[in-house]
Amino acid sequence: MHSGMDYAILTGGDIAPMGSEGVTAVHKVFEWAKTSRKGFMLVLASNQPEQFDWAINDRMDEIVQFTLPGLEERERLVRHYFDRFLLQPSLTKSHRIRLAENIDYAVKCAEIAKRTTGLSGREISKIAVGWQTAAYSSEDGVLTEGMMDAVVDSAIAANRQKQEWRHYRLPDAVDAVPN
Repeated sequence: MHSGMDYAILTGGDIAPMGSEGVTAVHKVFEWAKTSRKGFMLVLASNQPEQFDWAINDRMDEIVQFTLPGLEERERLVRHYFDRFLLQPSLTKSHRIRLAENIDYAVKCAEIAKRTTGLSGREISKIAVGWQTAAYSSEDGVLTEGMMDAVVDSAIAANRQKQEWRHYRLPDAVDAVPN
């Protein structure tokens, strides 16, 4: 059911560039929220919830865990971002992206979904942006299967590195370093 509440969305990417003015901006949002007749709701979201201070977690009325996407969700995400960042731009004359003709993209997306266990939706979207970048930066603007694999390999390696760093910072984390 629709709450009818007014809302504001802020991310770290909105606040960080403000530097010391970021605190003032957050205070302005809370002052604005006080004017609502229906109250307000604060939602904190993170792929690294262990980074939240214990006192913050203790003051949250509800904590909802969103797990990493499973195989089916990853395949839908890969297909969605493939469409958004590659197929749609390839259909316009103003973009110079072309897709190699020898790739079965349905099969390739399913293969990539299987390889990306442990990656978040954001990490999967960044893979598709990487494919787009690879195509734009190539001489002929064609995205090949090899280019796709290289971007996926890089994303998987980056995820492993982040997990290792997390393990060293939080050695008791159960799922910190996947095998």
